Amino acid sequence: MKSSRLTFAIATSFALVLAGCGKSPSQSAAEMAVAAASGGKVQISKSGDQSQVTIKTDQGEMKVNSGDNVPLPKDFPVDVHLPASYTIKSAMQVGPSMVLEMHTPTAMQAIYSDYDSSMKSGGWTEAMAMQTSDKEALLNFQKDKRNVVVSIHASDEGGSDVHVQSTSEQQ
Repeated sequence: MKSSRLTFAIATSFALVLAGCGKSPSQSAAEMAVAAASGGKVQISKSGDQSQVTIKTDQGEMKVNSGDNVPLPKDFPVDVHLPASYTIKSAMQVGPSMVLEMHTPTAMQAIYSDYDSSMKSGGWTEAMAMQTSDKEALLNFQKDKRNVVVSIHASDEGGSDVHVQSTSEQQ
């Protein structure tokens, strides 16, 4: 578990760093460094303002996409609610988990209420809901053998930053 956290941290760091550079000797060096740290095969690609880091190991594959408006992963569960208006800043896939980091122009309280009602009406059971302040909230939902955690933060630039982690229990 500790090595997967290290791998994630390294891959995320390189994905963010590479968001501003093209394929270069430093990018090839970054691929080699991540491969050495993770023990896996690493591929780093960049297109426009977006970058993708893919790490393949014996334990599986991890993909981290980052940029100004990353597309929704094609495998993202259709029954997990997303805000009416959002921009995906990063999307990560590791085994049975997908994590989205989004920004929405909608206020934190409205996003909280929307998630609460939409997920419940979609057949999800609320396992936890809390608002730690008028700027932060956390929701946890369960359905079948799946779990969704939604973290909402009021953004200093306006609107809200929303983090959604969807995990399926591995068979």
